[in-house]
Amino acid sequence: MRDDDIASERPGVLVVEMRGEPGIATVLRWATVLETALCELPWPRLLVIDLGRLDFLSERGVRRLCEALERCRDRDLPGCLVAPPGTGVERVVRHTRLGDRVPVFPDRLATIVAYQPLEVRWLSC
Repeated sequence: MRDDDIASERPGVLVVEMRGEPGIATVLRWATVLETALCELPWPRLLVIDLGRLDFLSERGVRRLCEALERCRDRDLPGCLVAPPGTGVERVVRHTRLGDRVPVFPDRLATIVAYQPLEVRWLSC
């Protein structure tokens, strides 16, 4: 089997839902969950990081997101963010220009519709 055959067999999406207020312990938990999720790959063809339930997004949180998305790119796995419009998290995403690095969608449905996956897995942290 060739590498491009394997890539075409990656049918689904892994959704990682971030929650709460990201203090140091939470950011460390995110890093662990994201790294574990990435180690389970390559089965998905997309990683969606849903920021919709975050109370706040710090600079450290933005850096961790960038690192996770960079690891995705290194593995030829596209990643994107969900940041609901009008929220504090969306304003941070906009001000830090994360949208220049990765696609940002207003909700999960818009993300799923844009990529039209065959299978979706949800992972809350």
